[in-house]
Amino acid sequence: MSMSNFSKEEMLTFNTNNWHKCTEIIEKYWNCDYGTCEICKEKNGTETLELTTGGWSENERILNEICDTMFWFLWWQESKRGGYYKFIYTEKISV
Repeated sequence: MSMSNFSKEEMLTFNTNNWHKCTEIIEKYWNCDYGTCEICKEKNGTETLELTTGGWSENERILNEICDTMFWFLWWQESKRGGYYKFIYTEKISV
Protein backbone atom coordinates (compact mmCIF):
# COMPACT_ATOMS: atom_id res chain seq x y z
CA MET A 1 0.00 0.00 0.00
CA SER A 2 1.23 3.47 -0.91
CA MET A 3 2.35 5.63 1.99
CA SER A 4 2.82 8.88 0.03
CA ASN A 5 0.48 11.78 -0.29
CA PHE A 6 -0.05 11.04 -4.00
CA SER A 7 -3.63 10.56 -5.05
CA LYS A 8 -4.42 7.62 -7.34
CA GLU A 9 -4.74 10.07 -10.25
CA GLU A 10 -1.37 11.63 -9.50
CA MET A 11 0.28 8.23 -9.30
CA LEU A 12 -1.23 7.25 -12.66
CA THR A 13 0.24 10.42 -14.19
CA PHE A 14 3.73 9.03 -13.60
CA ASN A 15 2.94 6.27 -16.09
CA THR A 16 2.26 8.77 -18.87
CA ASN A 17 4.67 10.90 -20.88
CA ASN A 18 3.38 14.14 -19.34
CA TRP A 19 6.66 15.62 -18.03
CA HIS A 20 5.14 18.92 -16.96
CA LYS A 21 2.31 17.40 -14.93
CA CYS A 22 4.71 14.95 -13.26
CA THR A 23 7.15 17.68 -12.27
CA GLU A 24 4.25 19.76 -10.89
CA ILE A 25 3.27 16.82 -8.68
CA ILE A 26 6.84 16.34 -7.46
CA GLU A 27 7.17 20.05 -6.66
CA LYS A 28 3.87 19.93 -4.78
CA TYR A 29 5.08 17.25 -2.34
CA TRP A 30 8.86 17.75 -2.23
CA ASN A 31 10.17 19.07 1.08
CA CYS A 32 12.63 21.84 0.17
CA ASP A 33 13.34 22.61 3.82
CA TYR A 34 15.55 19.51 3.81
CA GLY A 35 16.20 18.74 0.15
CA THR A 36 16.18 20.67 -3.10
CA CYS A 37 14.00 20.58 -6.20
CA GLU A 38 15.26 22.62 -9.13
CA ILE A 39 14.03 22.75 -12.71
CA CYS A 40 16.24 24.40 -15.31
CA LYS A 41 14.68 25.22 -18.70
CA GLU A 42 16.88 25.69 -21.75
CA LYS A 43 16.00 27.62 -24.91
CA ASN A 44 16.21 24.43 -26.99
CA GLY A 45 13.27 22.88 -25.08
CA THR A 46 15.38 20.76 -22.75
CA GLU A 47 14.44 20.77 -19.07
CA THR A 48 16.49 19.34 -16.24
CA LEU A 49 15.00 18.34 -12.90
CA GLU A 50 17.54 17.97 -10.12
CA LEU A 51 16.42 16.59 -6.78
CA THR A 52 18.27 16.07 -3.53
CA THR A 53 16.50 14.27 -0.73
CA GLY A 54 18.44 15.88 2.11
CA GLY A 55 18.01 12.53 3.84
CA TRP A 56 14.34 13.39 4.41
CA SER A 57 12.32 10.17 4.42
CA GLU A 58 9.29 11.72 2.69
CA ASN A 59 11.46 12.88 -0.23
CA GLU A 60 13.01 9.43 -0.41
CA ARG A 61 9.55 7.87 -0.37
CA ILE A 62 8.55 9.97 -3.40
CA LEU A 63 11.52 8.64 -5.34
CA ASN A 64 10.80 5.08 -4.23
CA GLU A 65 7.25 5.41 -5.54
CA ILE A 66 8.19 6.80 -8.93
CA CYS A 67 11.26 4.65 -9.63
CA ASP A 68 9.18 1.94 -11.33
CA THR A 69 7.15 4.31 -13.50
CA MET A 70 7.38 5.60 -17.07
CA PHE A 71 8.56 8.94 -15.68
CA TRP A 72 11.71 7.28 -14.37
CA PHE A 73 12.16 5.09 -17.45
CA LEU A 74 11.83 8.01 -19.86
CA TRP A 75 13.76 10.75 -18.10
CA TRP A 76 16.02 9.46 -15.32
CA GLN A 77 19.59 10.43 -16.16
CA GLU A 78 21.70 9.92 -13.07
CA SER A 79 21.76 9.21 -9.35
CA LYS A 80 24.56 9.85 -6.89
CA ARG A 81 25.25 8.71 -3.38
CA GLY A 82 23.80 11.15 -0.88
CA GLY A 83 20.33 11.42 -2.42
CA TYR A 84 20.96 13.24 -5.73
CA TYR A 85 18.78 12.50 -8.76
CA LYS A 86 18.75 14.06 -12.21
CA PHE A 87 16.05 13.79 -14.87
CA ILE A 88 16.27 15.30 -18.34
CA TYR A 89 13.34 16.06 -20.65
CA THR A 90 13.92 17.04 -24.27
CA GLU A 91 11.01 18.50 -26.14
CA LYS A 92 10.82 17.14 -29.65
CA ILE A 93 10.57 20.13 -31.96
CA SER A 94 9.57 19.61 -35.60
CA VAL A 95 11.80 21.30 -38.14
